[in-house]
Amino acid sequence: MNIIKTGIKQSLVSGIYSKVGIRAFCTHYSAELEWVKLSDDNKVATVGLSSFGAQRLGKINYVELPKEHRKCRREEKFGVLESSNATAFGLYAPVSGEVLEVNEKLKKSPSLLNEDPANNWMVKFKVSKPDEFKKLMDSNKYKKFVQWYR
Repeated sequence: MNIIKTGIKQSLVSGIYSKVGIRAFCTHYSAELEWVKLSDDNKVATVGLSSFGAQRLGKINYVELPKEHRKCRREEKFGVLESSNATAFGLYAPVSGEVLEVNEKLKKSPSLLNEDPANNWMVKFKVSKPDEFKKLMDSNKYKKFVQWYR
Protein backbone atom coordinates (compact mmCIF):
# COMPACT_ATOMS: atom_id res chain seq x y z
CA MET A 1 0.00 0.00 0.00
CA ASN A 2 3.00 2.29 0.32
CA ILE A 3 2.60 3.89 -3.07
CA ILE A 4 5.23 6.55 -2.50
CA LYS A 5 7.73 4.04 -3.86
CA THR A 6 6.00 4.10 -7.24
CA GLY A 7 6.92 7.68 -7.92
CA ILE A 8 3.32 8.79 -8.26
CA LYS A 9 3.66 11.25 -5.44
CA GLN A 10 6.50 13.10 -7.12
CA SER A 11 4.51 13.68 -10.28
CA LEU A 12 1.52 14.96 -8.33
CA VAL A 13 3.44 17.19 -5.97
CA SER A 14 5.59 19.44 -8.11
CA GLY A 15 5.92 23.13 -8.57
CA ILE A 16 3.32 24.44 -6.15
CA TYR A 17 5.79 25.69 -3.56
CA SER A 18 8.13 27.62 -5.80
CA LYS A 19 6.34 30.91 -5.10
CA VAL A 20 4.67 30.28 -1.75
CA GLY A 21 5.83 29.45 1.76
CA ILE A 22 5.46 26.20 3.66
CA ARG A 23 2.25 27.31 5.39
CA ALA A 24 0.51 28.53 2.25
CA PHE A 25 -2.24 25.98 2.88
CA CYS A 26 -3.26 24.74 6.32
CA THR A 27 -3.76 21.03 5.69
CA HIS A 28 -1.57 18.88 3.48
CA TYR A 29 -1.77 15.21 2.58
CA SER A 30 0.54 12.27 2.03
CA ALA A 31 0.17 9.53 -0.57
CA GLU A 32 -0.35 7.19 2.40
CA LEU A 33 -3.81 8.72 2.96
CA GLU A 34 -2.80 10.88 5.91
CA TRP A 35 -3.52 14.55 6.59
CA VAL A 36 -0.81 16.75 8.07
CA LYS A 37 -1.06 20.13 9.76
CA LEU A 38 2.08 22.11 10.53
CA SER A 39 2.13 24.48 13.51
CA ASP A 40 2.54 28.21 12.90
CA ASP A 41 6.18 28.04 13.96
CA ASN A 42 6.84 25.05 11.62
CA LYS A 43 8.01 22.93 14.56
CA VAL A 44 5.13 20.50 15.13
CA ALA A 45 3.34 18.34 12.56
CA THR A 46 0.00 16.86 13.60
CA VAL A 47 -0.87 13.73 11.59
CA GLY A 48 -4.22 12.03 11.12
CA LEU A 49 -6.02 9.70 8.72
CA SER A 50 -7.73 11.44 5.81
CA SER A 51 -11.46 11.05 5.24
CA PHE A 52 -10.69 9.17 2.03
CA GLY A 53 -8.35 6.86 3.95
CA ALA A 54 -11.04 6.17 6.54
CA GLN A 55 -13.54 5.34 3.78
CA ARG A 56 -11.09 3.04 1.98
CA LEU A 57 -10.16 1.16 5.14
CA GLY A 58 -13.68 0.64 6.43
CA LYS A 59 -14.33 0.20 10.14
CA ILE A 60 -11.04 0.61 11.99
CA ASN A 61 -10.81 -1.84 14.88
CA TYR A 62 -7.17 -1.61 15.99
CA VAL A 63 -4.55 1.15 16.17
CA GLU A 64 -0.85 0.67 16.92
CA LEU A 65 1.01 3.94 17.41
CA PRO A 66 4.66 4.61 18.31
CA LYS A 67 6.01 5.48 21.72
CA GLU A 68 6.73 9.09 22.52
CA HIS A 69 10.30 10.27 21.79
CA ARG A 70 10.73 7.78 18.93
CA LYS A 71 12.58 9.35 16.02
CA CYS A 72 11.27 8.68 12.51
CA ARG A 73 12.56 9.55 9.08
CA ARG A 74 10.15 10.68 6.38
CA GLU A 75 8.43 7.64 4.80
CA GLU A 76 9.44 5.38 7.73
CA LYS A 77 6.70 3.15 9.10
CA PHE A 78 5.56 4.35 12.52
CA GLY A 79 2.34 2.46 13.15
CA VAL A 80 -0.42 0.15 11.93
CA LEU A 81 -4.18 0.29 11.51
CA GLU A 82 -6.34 -2.81 11.20
CA SER A 83 -9.81 -2.60 9.73
CA SER A 84 -12.62 -4.48 8.08
CA ASN A 85 -11.11 -3.85 4.62
CA ALA A 86 -7.39 -4.11 5.40
CA THR A 87 -5.66 -6.74 7.51
CA ALA A 88 -2.82 -4.34 8.35
CA PHE A 89 -2.43 -0.85 6.92
CA GLY A 90 0.95 0.76 7.54
CA LEU A 91 1.27 4.33 8.76
CA TYR A 92 4.28 6.22 7.41
CA ALA A 93 5.87 9.42 8.70
CA PRO A 94 5.04 12.27 6.31
CA VAL A 95 7.99 14.29 7.68
CA SER A 96 11.09 13.47 9.70
CA GLY A 97 10.94 14.12 13.40
CA GLU A 98 10.49 12.92 16.95
CA VAL A 99 7.15 11.70 18.28
CA LEU A 100 5.98 14.28 20.81
CA GLU A 101 2.55 12.87 21.55
CA VAL A 102 0.20 10.07 20.50
CA ASN A 103 -3.57 10.17 20.70
CA GLU A 104 -4.18 7.62 23.45
CA LYS A 105 -7.97 7.79 22.91
CA LEU A 106 -7.51 5.86 19.67
CA LYS A 107 -6.18 2.79 21.47
CA LYS A 108 -9.48 2.38 23.33
CA SER A 109 -11.71 3.76 20.56
CA PRO A 110 -10.08 3.23 17.14
CA SER A 111 -13.40 3.89 15.42
CA LEU A 112 -12.94 7.61 16.23
CA LEU A 113 -10.86 7.69 13.05
CA ASN A 114 -13.98 6.67 11.10
CA GLU A 115 -16.39 8.91 12.98
CA ASP A 116 -14.43 12.15 12.58
CA PRO A 117 -11.09 11.64 10.82
CA ALA A 118 -10.46 15.36 10.36
CA ASN A 119 -10.47 16.03 14.10
CA ASN A 120 -8.98 12.82 15.49
CA TRP A 121 -5.25 13.08 15.00
CA MET A 122 -2.95 10.10 15.54
CA VAL A 123 0.53 11.48 16.22
CA LYS A 124 2.32 14.78 16.73
CA PHE A 125 5.92 15.03 15.50
CA LYS A 126 8.57 17.57 16.46
CA VAL A 127 9.69 18.36 12.92
CA SER A 128 13.41 18.03 12.25
CA LYS A 129 13.30 18.95 8.54
CA PRO A 130 10.52 21.51 7.86
CA ASP A 131 11.34 21.63 4.14
CA GLU A 132 9.98 18.07 3.80
CA PHE A 133 6.52 19.55 4.29
CA LYS A 134 6.86 20.93 0.75
CA LYS A 135 6.80 17.36 -0.59
CA LEU A 136 3.22 16.82 0.62
CA MET A 137 0.09 17.52 -1.42
CA ASP A 138 -2.18 20.51 -0.91
CA SER A 139 -5.94 19.93 -1.02
CA ASN A 140 -6.20 20.44 -4.80
CA LYS A 141 -3.43 17.96 -5.56
CA TYR A 142 -4.92 15.53 -3.06
CA LYS A 143 -8.34 15.71 -4.75
CA LYS A 144 -6.67 14.76 -8.05
CA PHE A 145 -4.77 11.98 -6.29
CA VAL A 146 -8.00 10.59 -4.77
CA GLN A 147 -9.70 10.65 -8.19
CA TRP A 148 -6.76 8.75 -9.67
CA TYR A 149 -6.68 6.32 -6.75
CA ARG A 150 -10.33 5.37 -7.14
